[in-house]
Amino acid sequence: MSASPPIDRAALIAGLFTLTAVIIGNMVLIIASLSLLSERMDNNLLYGLLRVIGMLSLALPPYVAARAARINPMRHALTLGAAELLLILLMMTQTFSWQGTLQDSVAGRMPLVALAITVISLIAGLIARMLNRDEDR
Repeated sequence: MSASPPIDRAALIAGLFTLTAVIIGNMVLIIASLSLLSERMDNNLLYGLLRVIGMLSLALPPYVAARAARINPMRHALTLGAAELLLILLMMTQTFSWQGTLQDSVAGRMPLVALAITVISLIAGLIARMLNRDEDR
């Protein structure tokens, strides 16, 4: 039996720094777009656009971790995806809606969010693995 290679701490730290930048960037984007675009754009379109950008931006930290890890990039992508998932679920339970009337709505969305983040992390890891292989040739 061969032992699996250890997780590259530098790759995970790069992914965590990217996750921090993504969260801060998303907050700035949301605040800026709501203050600057809410009167110029249909609110449903703006909300949908911000939602898509937010979900796609969650692919960046697992991708960075997987690209930085030359060995077993999928493990690194899924590890970062798990960290993202825990953080997002924690934020979902700490919002005003968890304590108020929308608690059931938030709880009902958690499985969908978990599935989406897992799929996004898998896709990011697969892309990173493919690009790592192309560079190694």
